[in-house]
This record gives sequence, C-alpha cells and structure tokens, in this order.
Amino acid sequence: MTNAAILVELADDHGLTQNQCLHGTDIDPRVLKTPGAEITAAQELAIVRNIVTLLGDPPGLGVEAGTRTHITTHGVFALAVLSSPTMRQAIEVAMRYFSLMTSFARAWHVYRGDEIFLYGDDRDLPNDLRAFLAERDVSALLTNWFMVFGTPPPVLRVEIAGGLRPRLKPLFDDFGIPSTESTELQVAVFDAIGIDEPMPQASPLTAQLFEEQCDDLLQRRGLRQGVAGSVREMLMHRMNGRLSQEEVAAGLHMSLRTMRRRLSDEGTSYRQLCAETFGTLAEELLSTGLTVEDVAYRMGYSGAPSFSNAFKQWRGVSPGRFARTAVDRYRQSVPR
Repeated sequence: MTNAAILVELADDHGLTQNQCLHGTDIDPRVLKTPGAEITAAQELAIVRNIVTLLGDPPGLGVEAGTRTHITTHGVFALAVLSSPTMRQAIEVAMRYFSLMTSFARAWHVYRGDEIFLYGDDRDLPNDLRAFLAERDVSALLTNWFMVFGTPPPVLRVEIAGGLRPRLKPLFDDFGIPSTESTELQVAVFDAIGIDEPMPQASPLTAQLFEEQCDDLLQRRGLRQGVAGSVREMLMHRMNGRLSQEEVAAGLHMSLRTMRRRLSDEGTSYRQLCAETFGTLAEELLSTGLTVEDVAYRMGYSGAPSFSNAFKQWRGVSPGRFARTAVDRYRQSVPR
C-alpha cells in the first residue's frame, strides 16, 4: 500500500486528484492511510496507468516516483538487507525477497568472476507503463544505494532493452554509468570487488530475525503474490459473475498467452486457481451450515446441480458429503 500512497502523492504534486488516481481501481481512499493494508498488483498498475495517461507520461516522472521510494518504506525487508553481515549476503537477501519490493519485473543475478550480472525481464509489462516503471525501478535502486552506502553504486555498465534507452540514459549519465542497447533483457553489471566487506549496519543475529519475518510475510501474502495473486483477487471480486480466462487476462493488462505463461512460471494454472479459490470459499460457506442450494446461489450458480458438479471437480467429493463431514468434525471438537 505504501507504493500506492507514494504514487498518489506524486500525482497530487502534478495537479491530479486522488479520485483521478484511483479511478477504476475499487480502492477505498481510506485504505491509503491504513497501516498494513494491501492492494493487488493489478490495482497498482491501474493507478500507474491513470497517472501516466492523465499526465502524458513525461520523461522523468518515474524517476520522481523512484526517488520517493526509500528503502525504509519496505519495512522488515529493508531491515533484513541493511543488517546483513556483508554486501554479498545483502544482495542474496534482496534477490530472495525481490517480490517484496516495488518492481513488477522478474529479476535474477549471476556471479561472473569479479562482476555481478543483474538481469531484469520486463517484457510482460504493459507497453504504455513500461517506461515509467523502468524509471521508477532504476532511480529507486541508484538512490537507495547511495543513501545506504554513501557512495554511488558500483555499476560498471548497463544494457537497456525495449527501446527505453532514451528515457533511462539521462539517469545513468547522472551517475556516470555507460549504457548501450540490448535486444531483450535489461542488464546491469556491478563490480564485485569488496563484496565480502562488512555492511555499515551489519548485525548477523538481527539479520536472521528479519529474514524470518520476511519469510512469514511472504507466506501471509501467498494468496496475493505475483500474477497468481492478482488472478485470485479478480476471481473473488467477480464471484457472482463467471469470468473467462480472456476477461481475467484483459483485466490484468496482458494477453491470454502471457498470463498462462506467467502462471506456469509460478507453478500453477488458471484452472488450478479456480479450484483453489472457489473450492476454499465453497468449503467455508458449507462449513457454516448453509445448504448446498444456498451456497450455489451465493456463488452465482444457476442451481445446486451445476454447483455440485463444479465442487466435485474442485474437491473430488459432493458438497453434501463435504458438509456432513464438516458437521461431524465440529461435533467431535465440541467439549462434553
């Protein structure tokens, strides 16, 4: 939610209203000031699209967003990175919990001698938002590195893909980093000399504690992470109106083929997500004592037969049998 609040503040400085930023997102404005509140990736992208569209996507707008995204806004993730014993371990922590940061791109790193190659794949992002998001990611990385270490990041060179070099070159020039064109992936090459030197705020025991909290945070956000999380959110919000895969993909601003590939990368599928999302909700409703007919109605089915067929596909048993078993478990758990 911090990212959304930063975006809305940025837009306000450029003359946009909160309502203009949140248009079509289904986000209650009060949530922006609620600690611990979360929104989906699709909702954040919708905010970005509103801002970019209304302001005309001027060069440097994403840079402004990135410079406002301080590492401390990432909570336990930031503390885990800052308290790491060495820079190498800080990088490993950052990459392990990359999904807790602001970027929508996929990233990984490779050690090659005295250099670290950081790869970014943003090809699945909406074309009209790609430049803004790239500016935000790069400026956040460069700015926060300087704030943490007091020196410019040891980036030797970068390769910029997707025709984004005109937008990003001025930013890299400010830090004296040479840039060239790349065919597919974004690449930043770091100098690995001194990577095993102690971090300024090194505290191994503290780092371990915050890493455990990062693990817990990832588990708690499990239903909301990545493309799979966004699909689940859409399925839940449109429970009473059946959604096709094509409609879900369009709502996430990507092609059906891209959505399927991203879900496969995350180890799931649209069919599996439907089974998990609808199956879990159906189980919860049935466990409350509602009849099969009531649950079918609440979940938007035309009748009990069609719902029963779907439930059997999700869970392998009839909803009536599941409900009886749930009642039996409840009776056995009640103290006598």
